[in-house]
Order: sequence, then C-alpha cells, then structure tokens
Amino acid sequence: MAADSSPIKKAPPPWTCRYTGYIGSFFVSPSTGLPRDLAYDPHEASSDRFTEAGTWKGGLAMIQLLRYTKTPVGSYDEMVLIPGNFDVPGHGSHSRVTRIYVSQRDTTYNGMTSLRFSRLMIARLMAIGRKNWNIPKHIARFKFTGDFSTPPFTVQLFPEDPTIETPFFTASLQPLGFWTPSFPFSSRITKWIGLPDSFLQPPLPEGEPKNLICGTDKWFNCQGMIYSPKTKVVWMDLKQPGKKSGEARENWWPGIRRWQLAIWLQDAQLYLGDPEVLKV
Repeated sequence: MAADSSPIKKAPPPWTCRYTGYIGSFFVSPSTGLPRDLAYDPHEASSDRFTEAGTWKGGLAMIQLLRYTKTPVGSYDEMVLIPGNFDVPGHGSHSRVTRIYVSQRDTTYNGMTSLRFSRLMIARLMAIGRKNWNIPKHIARFKFTGDFSTPPFTVQLFPEDPTIETPFFTASLQPLGFWTPSFPFSSRITKWIGLPDSFLQPPLPEGEPKNLICGTDKWFNCQGMIYSPKTKVVWMDLKQPGKKSGEARENWWPGIRRWQLAIWLQDAQLYLGDPEVLKV
C-alpha cells in the first residue's frame, strides 16, 4: 500500500451500527495446530509478539461476513475470522479476532483501537479499527456475485494489490433448500450456553504507513452486543475455487467440512463500547 500521510478521521467508541451479516461457525481441534498463514494477515503473521500472545486452544471458530449500512464512519463490507479460543495468563480462555478485512479505509485505525468509497476513505476506516479495539484490520478487495442481502450469493476476497487475480478466501451463502422460520437473535445467549462473551485482543504490531497500520501497546478486553429481530439459518459453502476434492485446504480451513451452518442476521444492530485495558 502506498504511503498516505492524510489525517485520520477519528471515531472513538462507543459505536452503534446497523448491518446485514452472516456468521458461520465450526469446531477446530487444537491437535491440528493453528495454520498461521490462514489465521493471520501476512503483517500480523510476521510478528511473534502478536501470534504468540497466549496459547491457542481451538474450540468454536467463526467466519463473519458483514455489510454495515450505518456506522460512525459510513458504510462498508467486512470479513472477520475468530479461530477459536486463546488462554491468556491470569484471564482464562477467550475468543480473539485474529484476521479482519474491510472495504474502506477509515475503519482500520479506529478498529486497531475502533460501500465502497475512495482509496483514502478505505484506509482511514482500516486505521480506526486498529486503534479503538486492537482489531487487526486490513484492506481487501471484495467481489460479490449475486445480492449480498439475500442468498444465494458468492463473495471473494483479494489482496489490495489490483494485479493479484487469485482470491485468498471464497464463500457462498445458500438457502437451506426448505422453508425455515425466522427468529430474533441476541448475543446475550452466549453467557447462557457457556461461551465467552468478550474478546481479548493483544497489542498490534506497527506497519507502513504508520498512520494507517498503527501499532498499539496495551491488551484490550472488548465486549459487543448484537441483536437481530429477524434471523434465519443458511448454508455457508467454503469450497475454494481451483481446489480438487481431497486436496489440502479445499474447504479453506484444514479438516473442516465444505458445508457449514450459518446464521443470517437481518436489520441487525451492533453496539461496541469502550474496551477494558488489561494487565497481562
């Protein structure tokens, strides 16, 4: 990414957002090991301080595909990877966002703490995410086939470099194939079923340009609230193009099935508050 010294539009928490989203989940065993090149963007993957912060334990992993229609920095698309839980000394086991991509720039600065715009606006979005919540946001090119608001559709993510024509992630969302009712969904249920309700995010490594790939120096405990009045169950197809049956990583993440159940959140709301600073 070319250097950009333009001032960042700051957007401190709390954030209240509206979006349409799809959350696919699958279980991963710690015996398989954490594939570093999938779990992290190349920038964070090169930082031992970030990748070795806590011990990966596997568990419930999630892929989130989101289209924000209202946020403090405008609308944008986002892909989030949560590869399970990490044990953090003195704080137990918690989920962690290890890889995240956005389609506009203001969110990356505010998310390493806190639909397609100009290149400058996309970079600013990236920086916001890094600064506000220690979320390792980066920019990617999103390509959609079909209507994101209603399955079926396919999304492909490419590196920001426009000369690269091979996607590093592909997913297709499909209806179940039979009628299913919609239902309200709230993230409050995570406490009831014994799942972590917060994300412990380690400090982020700095990159170039520093005003966008900003580094941080504290651990954050981040909590968010999700609510959707209309949620349905759909299929998430993780078959990667060009991969043959039985080939390594044919379904992106090693050892998982091609078809994963996902929830489709419609007219959803997200609240992200101020993170709690932790001593680790």
